Amino acid sequence: MKQLKEILGFVLKSVTAGLALAFVLVLWQRYELWNGEADLDNTRDTGELPRQAVAPASYADAVDRVSPSVVSIYATTTLTRQRVLAPELQRFTGIVKLGPSETFTREYLGSGVIVSPDGYLVTNYHVVKNANEIAVALWDNRVFEARLIGSDPDTDLAVLKIDAQGLSAAEFADSDTVRSGDVVLAIGNPFGLSQTVTHGIVSATGRSGLDVSAIENFIQTDAPVNEGSSGGALINTLGQVVGINTAMLNKQGAQGINFAIPANAARLIMEEIRQHGKVLRGWLGLAMWNPSYQIRGISKPDHGVLVLGVYDGTPAARAGIQAGDIITAVNGVELRDDRHYRELVASTKPGETIRLQGLHKNQPFAIDLVAMEQPSVIAENKN
Repeated sequence: MKQLKEILGFVLKSVTAGLALAFVLVLWQRYELWNGEADLDNTRDTGELPRQAVAPASYADAVDRVSPSVVSIYATTTLTRQRVLAPELQRFTGIVKLGPSETFTREYLGSGVIVSPDGYLVTNYHVVKNANEIAVALWDNRVFEARLIGSDPDTDLAVLKIDAQGLSAAEFADSDTVRSGDVVLAIGNPFGLSQTVTHGIVSATGRSGLDVSAIENFIQTDAPVNEGSSGGALINTLGQVVGINTAMLNKQGAQGINFAIPANAARLIMEEIRQHGKVLRGWLGLAMWNPSYQIRGISKPDHGVLVLGVYDGTPAARAGIQAGDIITAVNGVELRDDRHYRELVASTKPGETIRLQGLHKNQPFAIDLVAMEQPSVIAENKN
């Protein structure tokens, strides 16, 4: 009996101690709520938010990081035109021109990204093409006159320079790590609304065949990119530039399909332009086409492109390549289409050796050619 009393006494003491501890904890919790934290029960009655609510998801830090590096571009182009008669009157009178020529200006909106603290920035070539005057507005509303350092129509990129120091240069990410589904933000100057941020995801990578530019390897995104956003930054959630916004799909009913030049490609083009004023690319002198069916007795191969013509005085002409030949591989890489051929050849430098494999009259051949520099304008002198 004595032992039983001792056990009961121990249990009662333990229960009493536990209740006392629970009571103290409840009092302490109420004390914390009274001295800083809102009473969640009361918020249901008053409609007030708790004083320490969970912070909403935000990309403000990423935007703050890159905003000083994104600029607005205003390009002015002077055009000349002459009044002409209507086509019906031209046929009857034989007169086309009518009256003196008139000069007018046209303004284009765009965006750009500062790439160095001493005033170099990148934008799209189509934004500043044939521009007589280029003005760059910074995020703090300062405006500078810009000069064109060089451009690359094949990738639709251009490099500008403003006379300013201590600028905030954007950080470029490794765009090879970008994946479909990544969250991205587009920052630019749509419709003159500077420092506008839109949000989306990466829809696809390595997109080509869009006829936007000669060399295509785009990041596709559904982040809205409107007129004036071209040349702006496509960034990740860390505020790093993953691409340069360049185009939207211009088809009836198309929505949420926009494209950006990958940061790695843009960085290489920028370095070339800053060093040479242009991009040095290899060229062999071939005009190519994708054979979709048998032509002149030539069997369509599993892969490859058809030689439509060979430009005079070029490495291909000196090597004896002829119209009707099929090129199946460049430096051992099997060709998908004519665009793929141009990309592979253009990725080499003048003076480098390029190995072509193909078919001549259905007989395989392999030949090494030394690339020449791709001309800025290709004359129509091909055979």
